[in-house]
Amino acid sequence: MSIRLSRVAARDLREQLVWLDEHSPAAARQLATDLDELLAALDERAFEGPETQLLSGRTVRTWPLPPLRVYYQRRGTELFVVRIYHQARRPIAKP
Repeated sequence: MSIRLSRVAARDLREQLVWLDEHSPAAARQLATDLDELLAALDERAFEGPETQLLSGRTVRTWPLPPLRVYYQRRGTELFVVRIYHQARRPIAKP
């Protein structure tokens, strides 16, 4: 299995970690560790998030990692992360 982040997801993550590192380096390290563990568990299919539809119409699965939400798809054996989005921002999924 493999994990791949879209360019947008990589940018989302980078922005979150840079901001958090400026305010609390320990919290940034913990969030990065927690995200690594979550992605590994999703990649191993330890569990599956509910399916939802983004406002763009794209169908994805989602899993919370407060304060973030991970939006992903499965592509064969690949876990493709579409977005890593801060939950306090305007929703990107249809209600």
